[in-house]
Amino acid sequence: MGISPHHDLLTRLPARLKLRSVAASTAPAGRGLIFSGSSRDADVSPRRFLAWVVLAILFAVGFAPASAASELPALRPWPQSPTTGPLHAFTLDDLNGAPRRLQDFAGNVVVLHFFATWCEPCVREITSLRTLASLARDKPLKIVAVDVAEVNLRVRAFFEKLPVDFPVLLDRDRAVTRGWQVSALPSTYVLAPDLTPRFVIEGDLDWTHPDVLAILETLNPAKAGDATPSAPRPSHITAITINKSPEETSR
Repeated sequence: MGISPHHDLLTRLPARLKLRSVAASTAPAGRGLIFSGSSRDADVSPRRFLAWVVLAILFAVGFAPASAASELPALRPWPQSPTTGPLHAFTLDDLNGAPRRLQDFAGNVVVLHFFATWCEPCVREITSLRTLASLARDKPLKIVAVDVAEVNLRVRAFFEKLPVDFPVLLDRDRAVTRGWQVSALPSTYVLAPDLTPRFVIEGDLDWTHPDVLAILETLNPAKAGDATPSAPRPSHITAITINKSPEETSR
């Protein structure tokens, strides 16, 4: 069997880039899957796999690899701009078939999380959100998870193995996902008690990190009348990256 003329170049690619290429070519598996209006979950063809390899080679030749810090997902303020488009109220069935309205959660800080069970980073983040739900049990904070376009039985089976204390809703036709302009999984919005978006992130996040908890606390409705100068305002908070490295996780 002959050796690819790009063999040497591929072996010199950064490990992170090679892993990303494989994850993308075997989706659903990794973070950052981009949706199209007519896309459906399907096996990736050999031609698409080859295309991803070529793109990886072009990236290595024409661009400098990004630093590890810049590749981590960032919790950033929601852009208050007319160009961002409307975000929609919705009603979706939960795992028991009961309809749940977004409006039902008004008056609380809402962590609106879009995910799928086949997405490995999503699974990690569900575990983190489960811990957040426990930490915020006595606080006005609600977590609402929205599963994107999966079979009901698969989602139910997943949460039988990983039970959670927050509602899991089923966006079977992706209508809500499109309405909220979600283009990658996982994606999460943090909503103020009036259900307006204040923060957004594409990618998984450690929701139990002290800095993340502090940001969530700034939206606490009990603090709405607090005129303490030191109390941070959401609009003044710049984008932050909170995601433990493997070294931090092993400590």
